[in-house]
Amino acid sequence: MDRRDFIKNACSAACACAFVGVSTFLQSCEDNVDDTYNSDDSSNGDGTVNEDNQIIIDISESPHTALLQVNGTSSLGSNSIDSLGLLLIRSSESRVKAFSRRCTHASYSVNSFNIHGEAICSSGHGGSFNTNGGVSNGPPNTSLQSYSTSLDGNQLTITK
Repeated sequence: MDRRDFIKNACSAACACAFVGVSTFLQSCEDNVDDTYNSDDSSNGDGTVNEDNQIIIDISESPHTALLQVNGTSSLGSNSIDSLGLLLIRSSESRVKAFSRRCTHASYSVNSFNIHGEAICSSGHGGSFNTNGGVSNGPPNTSLQSYSTSLDGNQLTITK
């Protein structure tokens, strides 16, 4: 094999290896939301948006019926308030909290609250948040963004 063929073959092999590496990296950056512990999760951005750009959800309808109980959780996918979606938790008989699903460390999507009351970042860096939106495990060092909510019967209104 002459020098020219060797360089051509070596460059082809290097490009092939680089393609595989880049493809693997890009797949690992996808939003892999694991909602194993939240059977009432919604990833389709449901709810209706009114003229004030508020999202209105009927919590008596699937997939948000878990919010009928205190400590029940649900979530929304991409919507007009937050492009990564919202985490929802019923904190009392009269209040539902809403938080961004955007990790404050690396802007990855945060998974739904699990049975331990933690929402874990999908990036794999170990960051997690408690049911108040606060950091429960670093590297994030700031709380999740919260949104205003009001609950009137079974109608939950979320405002940016």
